[in-house]
Amino acid sequence: MEFKIELPEDVKYIISEIERKGLQAYAVGGCVRDTLLGKTPDDWDITTSALPAQIKSFFKKTIDTGIAHGTVTVMLNGNGYEVTTYRIDGEYKDGRHPESVEFSVRLTDDLCRRDFTINAMAYNDTTGLVDEYEGIKDLENKVIRCVGDPVARFTEDALRMMRAIRFSAQLGFDIDPSTYQAILTLAPNINKVSMERVCVEFRKTIMSDNPELCRLYAETGLFKDILPVLNDTLSGRYARRILLTTKYIKKIPALRFAAILSGCTPEEAEKTLHLLKMDNKTTDIVKKILQFHKEDISETEPAVREALHKYGKELMDYIFEFLFAEIQAGEEITFITNPAKRKHILTLKRLCRDILDRGDCFTLKDLDITGNDLMEYGLSGADIGKTMNNLLSVVIENPKLNDKATLIALIDNL
Repeated sequence: MEFKIELPEDVKYIISEIERKGLQAYAVGGCVRDTLLGKTPDDWDITTSALPAQIKSFFKKTIDTGIAHGTVTVMLNGNGYEVTTYRIDGEYKDGRHPESVEFSVRLTDDLCRRDFTINAMAYNDTTGLVDEYEGIKDLENKVIRCVGDPVARFTEDALRMMRAIRFSAQLGFDIDPSTYQAILTLAPNINKVSMERVCVEFRKTIMSDNPELCRLYAETGLFKDILPVLNDTLSGRYARRILLTTKYIKKIPALRFAAILSGCTPEEAEKTLHLLKMDNKTTDIVKKILQFHKEDISETEPAVREALHKYGKELMDYIFEFLFAEIQAGEEITFITNPAKRKHILTLKRLCRDILDRGDCFTLKDLDITGNDLMEYGLSGADIGKTMNNLLSVVIENPKLNDKATLIALIDNL
């Protein structure tokens, strides 16, 4: 069967310019895979028999992205395209990176070193699709399978074990049994991978359409030593409920991480996210969601204003999303609907919306009085802060009192 891929004009131009010089060039890897799956690639990578110095001479504007490993970025129309010389990798002593790179003039040398068959296909309009490792067959069968010997591929680069799970989650594919067995065998090698890279792969998995496949990180033993708390969460008694909550929650990183860490204490979650080198903002939001989502908020406007004061609008929205996902997960597991809980959250959301639409005061900055006003009134030092907070408590109970003259009149009664 012939496969016709519609290459972007810039990619066609780069390939044709290289071919015009009597050399080879192909679109390769993920862009070919995604196009064959009917998806729009995020970027287009090109592999070539041309040397980096030749690529630099063929095009007006290039960047030495990774020239030691044969990669030059060609800039066209404000976009960058990585063009990499066919290469043969040397020994992988550290389980992550080759000690040396040898350039080649044979496409097959470049394809055989790639991780999975679905990522080892190349295409140009001259030759058509080059698929030496049955990537098309694996796409059709929805299988993640290593190129050649999976033990060799994972020994070369331990991160590929996480990539197998990540692609499985992103594409909804199964992992080939021999590939999966190799992960089980070599799982301890994951400690050779930096936590930053672990975080990238885990984040992509958790943000996929199938985040419940994060359980494979525990089932394979990949997280046993490097992320023990998360490993226990993903394999423990409540793992199914946690994974379903993660699946049903919106694709917002803080929400998905809060869901998958919901079996942990806030402190354990914070520690795990620090281990993952997660950014401080996401870590803080996750910790607060886990701290606050179990608190019971009564169905009154003062209670909701107090919650808005305590959590803030963004966090309140996240907590509502979290609670709905938890309910959905619980209903699927127990086969029992929970209309009372749903109604309670919907009522709180409505009250929250009404409060925000009216512009009720629930923060110090929205009080119709300032510290300077209290200084003019004769207060000083800690009394100013204490009085401001007391006035805010009054206004949270009754927002109609948020008027400067009224607030000043209330000071002596606090």
